[in-house]
Amino acid sequence: MPSLPQIRVHASLGDLSPSSHDALVVVYSGFADFCALQSAGISQAIEAVQPFAKVDKEFGKAVVLVPTAAVGGGRLILSPMGSLADDTDDVRKIADAVKAGVLRAAEAGARCPAICVAQGLPSPSEVVDADYSRWVEVALLAALDASYVTLVVREHRQTTGTTELERLESIDLVAMDGSASADELDRAVQRASAIEAGRRLAVDMGYGDAQRMTPYSCALTIRDAVQGVAGITYEEIKDLDAIRREYPLLYNSARASFSEPSTWPCVVKLEYRSPAPAEVQEHLYLVGKGVTYDTGGITLKIGAAMRGMSRDKLGACGVAGFALATGLIQERRVNLSCILAFERNSIGPNSLLPDEVVVSRAGVRVLINDTDAEGRLVMTDPVAECRERIMAARAQGDCKPAAIYTAATLTGHVIRAYGWYGATVANGPARKGGFDRRLAVSGLAYGDPFENSIMRREDYGLVASKTDREDVYQSNAHPSTQTDRGHQYPAAFIIRASGLDKHSLSAGMAAAIPFVHVDIAGSAEDGVEPGLGLCAITGSPVATFAGAFWSK
Repeated sequence: MPSLPQIRVHASLGDLSPSSHDALVVVYSGFADFCALQSAGISQAIEAVQPFAKVDKEFGKAVVLVPTAAVGGGRLILSPMGSLADDTDDVRKIADAVKAGVLRAAEAGARCPAICVAQGLPSPSEVVDADYSRWVEVALLAALDASYVTLVVREHRQTTGTTELERLESIDLVAMDGSASADELDRAVQRASAIEAGRRLAVDMGYGDAQRMTPYSCALTIRDAVQGVAGITYEEIKDLDAIRREYPLLYNSARASFSEPSTWPCVVKLEYRSPAPAEVQEHLYLVGKGVTYDTGGITLKIGAAMRGMSRDKLGACGVAGFALATGLIQERRVNLSCILAFERNSIGPNSLLPDEVVVSRAGVRVLINDTDAEGRLVMTDPVAECRERIMAARAQGDCKPAAIYTAATLTGHVIRAYGWYGATVANGPARKGGFDRRLAVSGLAYGDPFENSIMRREDYGLVASKTDREDVYQSNAHPSTQTDRGHQYPAAFIIRASGLDKHSLSAGMAAAIPFVHVDIAGSAEDGVEPGLGLCAITGSPVATFAGAFWSK
């Protein structure tokens, strides 16, 4: 993975050396805000745009490059973001304007852009459902996103002798609002750099097609990324007999892939331990769905439904990215235990079949109704393992707060319900403790908003067995998009099949375990199809997890 561009943050335009940048990107709400800038070195740039503004009343309302010797590199890019304090405004408007401006600078040949946000930001009392407290990190992440070149493109360029593996060499950001100290700005750079490294690991794997990123290839990519990172240990389980014993639902879901060794399943375990054990405030258990390609299995996806299914691993990719970012930042307040279940949901003579009853790790009999609902299968046994580990730790006197999170591109229903946003579905202990709300609050600050869905009795009722031949139904036989509460009830299945139903509010504080299912089917991609191509991958929920779980 290439090194990130060098990042420098300044408190004023006067601190910005003309020789340090070859383009100046100015982000503002309205053109008048840019013209009202009072700072050394900007007056000549303002004068340079006046002739254009006089003849074009629309000037400054869209991204535009103005040649002028008044700024470094002779390139002034104006990138409006619109209002920031209206009903639905949030920090994404800053991110969008920064990314658009930096991309325009790069198109013009700039390699070292400087970015200036030309006005103060709304206070918390001025906005609704918006949080600008992390705007520096958000702006930096947007610029880094504009600089990023995907793994598949980097590998292609290397085969063709092209050397450009990163669009930018450096990024300067001018934080003119004066709300942050020098130490706080340095910390923002550190956090953004760690988040971006984790996000890039997730996105690199995500863009890999089913042949480039097989289960084993994903494991290798993660191993190489975390190797040498302090506090992180790596383990992989490839032996099929071990997977059958420890993760029977994953094993049976992956059966059709056994005919081709390159598509065999594997489980990756990442452990992160804080460098300051006495400061650890919680232990997070994170489970990621890593389906490297989803044909639907014997319940075959038909028509165009299989398109884009190489992205069905993005939950596991995101968890791996967050673990890497946490190790790089050397976060002191959390320990992590991550289990990433990778498989290809293939179709073949040994496919898992509807009507089969498979016994989970927790000893729960699962009636299979839809092999295309494989994501809940591959995550359930890892959740059961996390449950076992939490209870074992408590039995040994380790009572620090612990919670389980699953991350998955699980359902089309979440997109039908919320559009291109992620959603959380939490059990009673997690709801009572505000665990799902933490993700919503963090997502708002980092420009990755999450909706909080609530489980209801109907979710448990749908999967509850009505006979003595099984204990729980894996799903119904219809797509989630055609099912009422199609993204909520899978969480009820995971809870029941993993044994987490024994750790609800009624179990009492000593036995209750908070559980949050995070469905990122909407937020993992940007929802914009480029022609006949696939959407861009966002790296969600790496930044949101960082904001929720790292020290402030």
